[in-house]
Amino acid sequence: PAVDVDAPVTETFRDIENIEAADLPEPHSSVTFRPVVAVTADTNAVFETSVGVIHRINDRTRFVAHAERGQPQVVDEDVATLVTENLHATVELDPEQFGEVFDDVEERRFGQTQTEYKEWAVERLQQHHTTTVTYTGDNNVTYDKTCEPNRSDISVQSIEPVYLPEVRHTTDLQEYTYPYEYYAAGPSRIAAEDGIHRCVHCDTSGGDETYTYCSNCGAIACSSHIKTERLEGEPVCTGCAVTERFALKTKYFYDEENLEAFREEYAAMPLHEKAMENKWLAGGSVVATLLVVVGLLVIGGII
Repeated sequence: PAVDVDAPVTETFRDIENIEAADLPEPHSSVTFRPVVAVTADTNAVFETSVGVIHRINDRTRFVAHAERGQPQVVDEDVATLVTENLHATVELDPEQFGEVFDDVEERRFGQTQTEYKEWAVERLQQHHTTTVTYTGDNNVTYDKTCEPNRSDISVQSIEPVYLPEVRHTTDLQEYTYPYEYYAAGPSRIAAEDGIHRCVHCDTSGGDETYTYCSNCGAIACSSHIKTERLEGEPVCTGCAVTERFALKTKYFYDEENLEAFREEYAAMPLHEKAMENKWLAGGSVVATLLVVVGLLVIGGII
């Protein structure tokens, strides 16, 4: 399948908070052309005993397998769909042409012959369709029979060898590198690794979380590991922030210089402004004061 050479990294960064996709550095891009085979086969088998037919298989199967050295490995269903839906749009592999687009180009070789892939496909379908059937004999005794199709019951209709492009982009942002890897076919792609939607400080990953970029160190972090920098009012991650408690509440700073600047600012604040550095504490103090006043009024018989 043909490679989509648009900018998927830019698209992926669009929902990361605090960073403009247009400001991203150019990622390092590589492509590996991985050999795969798309197999179509029919299985027709009938299993009979003295009581008649107990099981029947009439099935057309289509699957895709990685076809490099070693035992072929069936690909995930979404990757198989990507390949089979784009078989009509394959192009001739020209490494030099792709070398103009990608920093690195690797072409892997098919590990077996077409005949060997056919034999492997037949064995796999034998295993896939083998099942145990329970039936009752003429003597009213229950039996279990393993129904395994013969090799002659399986007819491989086609084996289509193609190269599946596996594209990998890595984006360097200060102290961190973010990989994004996907299988490509024409305008379609299936993500294999998304290191962009993943917090660098914990196991949180995937698209359901809000991720924010820390311009102080380059981290992409989940909401649990992003705070607001007290002096600048911008996001800062817990991994690089300098912290200190003010009004019994932890404040986060880009560096010691910002912390020192806020220390001076805090020292010059009137008492009520200092208390507002911890709104929960300040709010609790107001409630406590009102309760004390109400208590005194009750005791004094005013209420």
